[in-house]
Amino acid sequence: MNDEEIIKLMATEIAMRAVYDLKLLQRRGVLNGDKLMPGPHPKMTDCQCYQEPENIEKLVDDFRNGSVLFWCHLSGARIKQSSLDKLLEEKHDRVHEVYG
Repeated sequence: MNDEEIIKLMATEIAMRAVYDLKLLQRRGVLNGDKLMPGPHPKMTDCQCYQEPENIEKLVDDFRNGSVLFWCHLSGARIKQSSLDKLLEEKHDRVHEVYG
């Protein structure tokens, strides 16, 4: 594997993880679209970095400011910012549950 392939692979992992984390937070009722729901939030034992609301806001900001788009393009994905914006806009009618 050469340096370019390694960078492309890392960029793919970063972009995929950002999308996965966003969808996870939406599914668990922490985010509704791009809005942080009022707490208490479920324990994020499999995603420790999202225990703090500031980190959740940083993830949403990375979608808005083009950081995720940058990693997508670096990985070779042909995607537009509007597609990422649609991910942010997805609303979930799921009732917010508190996990103990």
